[in-house]
Amino acid sequence: MKIQEFSLNSSFWVFVLVLTCTIWGITGCSSATKRVKGAQESILEAYEMQKPIEVTTSEDDSRPDWTKKTVFENDGKVFFSGGFLNGSDYSVTIRCANAEALKVALQGISQFIRAEFSSYVQGSNTEAEGVERYVADGIATFSKNLHVQGVRQTEIYYEEMFSAALMQPTYNVWVRLEMDKADYFKAKADVLRKLRDEFSKTGQVEAKEKAEKLLEELKRESLKYGA
Repeated sequence: MKIQEFSLNSSFWVFVLVLTCTIWGITGCSSATKRVKGAQESILEAYEMQKPIEVTTSEDDSRPDWTKKTVFENDGKVFFSGGFLNGSDYSVTIRCANAEALKVALQGISQFIRAEFSSYVQGSNTEAEGVERYVADGIATFSKNLHVQGVRQTEIYYEEMFSAALMQPTYNVWVRLEMDKADYFKAKADVLRKLRDEFSKTGQVEAKEKAEKLLEELKRESLKYGA
């Protein structure tokens, strides 16, 4: 009788042990599933936080039209614009935007000079290197004196933002510069005269004639604007 009682008790405890292990197993699997699901949700949440957010497009951009044009002409004037984004200091950001606009103005004139002389330089086997050097020097001299060529800063547009990464304000700034068309032609002519004089000194007759021809064409064009 005692042996049978012991056997029944043993079976009961075995059942309890199996049931406990089963419950633990189910609970453990459930916890693991929750942990995996939680990790997936955290990854998705981190991705959503890092994903770029579309703020505006070209269709609903409310910035002034001139900020979207680097060079344009209107009413006898030439305009140049440049921008600088995410500047931490407002005054410095304005100066950087101004420098970008000046670079646009310089590029416009330097491209004109280089385009006019490029065919000549390519066709000259003996003077190509010298001509290219003088063209580069002439443009460099002009860039140093650009601030006295009638360029004026006429408008500033800015946006004050807040950088969550830096935890401080940042600035997007656009600057518009303006030149009278007459001053713009004069700036081109100044570079051409310098080139003509250099070519004359070094005996590069064909290059000198090319510069003089461009000066005459520029003079005729500038008369339309009273230059």
